[in-house]
Amino acid sequence: MRFHGSALCAAIALALLAGCSANAPATGTLPNTGAAAPSAAHGRAPVWSEHATLVPDALRPVVPMPLHGRPGPDAVAGGVYVSEFYSTDLFGYQRQNKGNNPPTCTLPGVVFPNDIASDDRGNIIDPDGGSRSVMVFKGSGKCGALIGAFHDKSGQPSDATSANAETGPIAVAHIYSSKAFKHRGGTVTLCTIAGSCATPLVNANMYEVGGVAMSRSGDCWVTALDGSGNPTMTYFQGCTGAGATATGFLNANIGGLDIDKDGNIVSISSYDSQVYVYSGCNPACKLVSGPFKLNGQAIFGHLNRQAMAFATADFQYGQIDVYMYTPKKIKYLYSFNSGLSATNVVEGVAFAPRSHE
Repeated sequence: MRFHGSALCAAIALALLAGCSANAPATGTLPNTGAAAPSAAHGRAPVWSEHATLVPDALRPVVPMPLHGRPGPDAVAGGVYVSEFYSTDLFGYQRQNKGNNPPTCTLPGVVFPNDIASDDRGNIIDPDGGSRSVMVFKGSGKCGALIGAFHDKSGQPSDATSANAETGPIAVAHIYSSKAFKHRGGTVTLCTIAGSCATPLVNANMYEVGGVAMSRSGDCWVTALDGSGNPTMTYFQGCTGAGATATGFLNANIGGLDIDKDGNIVSISSYDSQVYVYSGCNPACKLVSGPFKLNGQAIFGHLNRQAMAFATADFQYGQIDVYMYTPKKIKYLYSFNSGLSATNVVEGVAFAPRSHE
């Protein structure tokens, strides 16, 4: 099926905008369930008939950035995977890419993905916005076959996380809920690859949902914009219930989340290019360190297995930025962009396997 983006996209900062696909080809394996969008609220409307990227058009200049680097921490075998919003492939790279080498493999058949993630086994999770599905691929070592996929009735997925995507729960964040759910804001849903999903989690502070993280004990944290455009974090104990607003959350913008080996939450503040490290947030957050300035604007990023490296999907310069990570310090090391395009919107990146909490 070929998806067509709108002819004109409004460039609204701090908002989730419809993707202007410019008739870009995209082949999905699962059906799209788009419907007409309702009237705008606070200048922004849930985008059910379009495919929404968390990157506003006005904030993605097509300006190449000189790539440079220095030696950095190694990741375990399994590589780094990258998503582009307007690409129909996910790209697999070697575990270190200071030489800016091209992809070593691809995972085909994706449709307007936002973030991607990996689980403890290195499987790759694609919250696929265009097909309104969640796809799971074998990913450890090199690009593998599609393990399975399930149709996501709750809304357009923007992010997902799981310790074991083959047999365990997958927490799926939706930019906005589906029209059928009759909820104006975004949601988070616990699902399995078999397609069994719990009732979506909602909260008044979650109008436009961005990132989700789930601890090994099953607690969930969600970043979002509220109805007035303010960034929020919501804590769901056991990934159930009504959720509690996290206090002490300092981010100025929406962004992705990850959890390091000590249980600290790494939180990206996207459009001001900052990253914070928090502890707790259940619901009171304690600032561990930061903010640290990112090399370029990014919404999503993930840690490697040892939580010694942190990579961000730099949509501003169309590349992946890699940093040294400790809970007390984040330091830029190098970037790579071979095989990527700023015009395709570099949006997600994941080490395989993920950080071991």
